[in-house]
Formats: sequence, structure tokens, C-alpha cells
Amino acid sequence: MRANPLSTLSDNLATALVPDEPGATPCAHAEPPAADRDETSAYDELAAFHGIERERLVLIHPGSHHAAPVWPAQRYADVADQLAADGWQIAIVGDAPDPERTAGVLGAMQTAALFLAGAVAPAALPRLIANARLLVSDDAATSSPVATARALGTPHIVLDEHPRDTGSDAIVARARAALSNTGDAHPGEPFTLHMPAPHESV
Repeated sequence: MRANPLSTLSDNLATALVPDEPGATPCAHAEPPAADRDETSAYDELAAFHGIERERLVLIHPGSHHAAPVWPAQRYADVADQLAADGWQIAIVGDAPDPERTAGVLGAMQTAALFLAGAVAPAALPRLIANARLLVSDDAATSSPVATARALGTPHIVLDEHPRDTGSDAIVARARAALSNTGDAHPGEPFTLHMPAPHESV
């Protein structure tokens, strides 16, 4: 099982975890630091509202720090659809909705996904990434979710580290291999969003 440190990352999601204060002695009854409480609260609210299931959560981050993303939306959608069909819960993350990089992926998908672009508070993002079984992203720039995933030990696939003509099937194969090596991860039934029955929407 991979390590899952719970220390809060700095606001810019730097690549190192915030160290403990030198000489600090743990106390079983001490209150957690305010920053940790804020992170926990923000993540718990996000998870409860969206129905996030950490045992089968796969994050898709189509954002890029380059002039153009490495992959078009359709290829991201192909990967997301295949993993969703395997029973993994897909969540699309990123900045505010962008037709080319976030909403475009959701629109190209044939299966359901959680759309978290622009909805994740900075305090909740490190814990969301720590609890994910896999992150698929375009690049590994210092401020990207990949940098956070590396610091936290979350399995990840960086698309700009592959040839530009790499197909979605090759990435799906890598994703399945990575997911099979995560001891506490497990897919469920093919993921679907809850659609209220007619009497629930009245």
C-alpha cells in the first residue's frame, strides 16, 4: 500500500510536504493544526457533496501549462470511458471550465463522470489527489497536480512524457497496470451518476 501523508501542501502545491516543526513532540490528545482541519473539512465536504469514492477514484486533469495541450479532448475521453467501463470512478479536475480542456472532455465522453473543474478548493486539492488511485494529466509543471501527486506518492501518468502519437489504448493499458498495483484500490460496477426519479425532483 502506498504512503498517504496527510500534511498540507503549500498554497502553490509545491513538490515538498510541509515539514513538522523541529523538536515538536507528538501528543495523542493535541488538536490538529488549523491548516489540517481546514484541509480535512474542505475535502470531506467535497467528497460528501459529489459522492467521491476514494477506493476507485481516477482523476483526469486535461489542463496544460503549454501553449496547447498534449492531447485533444477526445483522447482523454477515450481513456476515461474505458476506465469508467472497468468500474473506476472518473473525476475531471482543473481550472474553471474550459471548452478545450475540461468541459470538452466531459462532452466527448460516452459514460458518466464527476465534473470537478473549478469546484475544488485549494485546501481540498492535496487530499483529493492523495486519495485518488491514479491521476492522468498533460504535464508535470511545478504548479500542476502531477507535482502534488509525486509528493504524495499517488500513481500518475504524464502524457507529455510520451510520444505525441501515443494512442489512448496504450495509456489505458498503462493505467490498468498502475491500478492493479494499488493494493487498496478496487473498481465497482460501471460508474453512473445518480439521476433523481421523477418524484424526487418535485
